[in-house]
Amino acid sequence: MSEAIMENACGADLMTTQAPIVQASAALEIAERVYGLKGSLKRLNGERDTNFLIQSQRGAFVLKFINPAEDPNVINFQTLALLHIEQHGAHLPVPRVLAARNGEAEPTVRVNEQVLTLRTVSYLDGISQNLGKPSAALMHELGTSLAEVNLALKDFKHPAAHRDLLWDVGHAERVRPYLDYLETEQLPLVAALMDNHETYVKPRLAKLRAQVIHNDLNPHNVMLDSETGSRVSAIIDFGDALHAPLINELGTALSYQFDADAADPLWQIKAFIAAYNRRIPLQPEELDVLGALIAMRMAMAITIAQWRASLYPQNRTYLLRNLRSSWRNLQGLTAMPEGLLTRSLINVCTPEVQ
Repeated sequence: MSEAIMENACGADLMTTQAPIVQASAALEIAERVYGLKGSLKRLNGERDTNFLIQSQRGAFVLKFINPAEDPNVINFQTLALLHIEQHGAHLPVPRVLAARNGEAEPTVRVNEQVLTLRTVSYLDGISQNLGKPSAALMHELGTSLAEVNLALKDFKHPAAHRDLLWDVGHAERVRPYLDYLETEQLPLVAALMDNHETYVKPRLAKLRAQVIHNDLNPHNVMLDSETGSRVSAIIDFGDALHAPLINELGTALSYQFDADAADPLWQIKAFIAAYNRRIPLQPEELDVLGALIAMRMAMAITIAQWRASLYPQNRTYLLRNLRSSWRNLQGLTAMPEGLLTRSLINVCTPEVQ
């Protein structure tokens, strides 16, 4: 498969298509005309979409102008996933979809001669997890929250959930064309992890339980109470959601919880998975591949970041801001004695040894 075809197949075009150009004045006019929202506007960061925070008389909302490269069916899948959680997990701290004046959840507007789809959701305040205070209690709460999101989505079905996504750790081989962007010292380790994924991990994933998952529980998608910095206030951004093996959810989430500076670098991972396992007991076959998924997701993040930095050199500093720590974490994780990570995961999920 050519690189161009592969990119289209796995959604890489979303990473190479510029986010819509929308002026704040136009966004404010659209917010009032389409949603009846009047107030102040602030532009928010977004990797693929153009987002604004509007503080209105009806509350705070995020107005999202969705990337035109996004498949309309995928847009609908993400919207309906949020609505499904609202119905089956009303207590969960996830954004709520705001319908337009005409009742549509995905209205379209014309901006600069381009027709764009909108999605507006409630704004959940807080600070991102990386600015908070790490603790076992926070990891327990986060593990529980993610499990409850997965439980709420367990029975959700949508044709577009079976999507091809570059960030899908279950198909990490899609990142192989971008290994050329790695630094010389990084290539042998990442390539070895990729080989192990294709020969050992991926065949086993096909036999595991699967469902729709969030698929991107990184610290920027976890909001903490701004006063204490120690309680989960929101889980946001379902833009990478898809149907996949359930264990992939933890492979992704736990790749961000390795603490290279701690006496036990796995302390956050173990606290997180113990809480998750209490809500959704994990199967031996899932735990057998989880360690490899964690390492693979770390390697994917390092690879994709450097590829994107080559596409957008003007944003290189921002795109590579976490590269040094991510590489250090991957080195630390893979340097652990063989089998230690998997044994630790199994032990913490086995009641007899807790």
